[in-house]
Amino acid sequence: MDASPLLRTLKVAVLTASLVAGTAYANCQCGELIAKKFYDANANGVHDAGEPMLRGWPMTVTSASRAYGSTRGTNVYGNAVFAVLAASDYVVRENTPLQTNWVQSSPRDGAGHPINPLTGVKVVGGQTTRVKFGNYCTKAGGGRTPGYWSNKNGFATLMDGSSYLPELALLSSLNLRDANGQNFDPADYAQFRTWLLGGKATNMAYMLSVHLAATRLNVEAGFANGNAVYAPFGGTINELITLANQSLGANPITFSGHPERAYQERLKNFLAQLNEGAVVVSPTPCAYSF
Repeated sequence: MDASPLLRTLKVAVLTASLVAGTAYANCQCGELIAKKFYDANANGVHDAGEPMLRGWPMTVTSASRAYGSTRGTNVYGNAVFAVLAASDYVVRENTPLQTNWVQSSPRDGAGHPINPLTGVKVVGGQTTRVKFGNYCTKAGGGRTPGYWSNKNGFATLMDGSSYLPELALLSSLNLRDANGQNFDPADYAQFRTWLLGGKATNMAYMLSVHLAATRLNVEAGFANGNAVYAPFGGTINELITLANQSLGANPITFSGHPERAYQERLKNFLAQLNEGAVVVSPTPCAYSF
């Protein structure tokens, strides 16, 4: 039995609408843009293996020429997906959390400054464009100054095991130097205290030694985590300790004009900053909200 005229009319209308929609979609030069968010645990600006994704971080995509704007949170895979975008240039911006201890590590420009928003992101028809933003958060480094280790509080810390001899042995294992570039292996606390308080940069190796000793004691006492990354240095506290000790072993006297003096001064400055309480990179993501 033939279908009724009304039913035939409805079928034709549905088919026509489907064809028109299909034609319109086919003619749209649409692509997809994915903004990815990762936790940069070593603050190197690269998404290294094992570094987790950040979920629930709002990402905003806009285009003035297309009168487009949308904000979406990253999913469990750290992706904010913007699908069916007309081919064009877009601006991608990561939103800034309320917590001020978050730092954007990627992307950055040639001078090391964060790029946010990221402009000129091209979406091409039939393709997926991906951009990455890396962030890390900081926490207290826990350092103590050479002055701390020369006062009664530092002495009490050295005596935590009823004797400071193990700590002195630890210091003697380093390439510590005095004002004349001679090895410094403290025999007792009084000698160590005098050496700390007498530190001068005339021989940069001496001042580097003073801050190296303080940093090593900070790690031994648990004030600082040797595996923590110090972003301005670009490595861990333990790696900084190793480089400083190696430099002192090779260059015990670095007066003005010595080719290694500037390098030792940089190392000294990093150690001094840590000893004065500079923040370090948290190994895991901190809380964030918007």
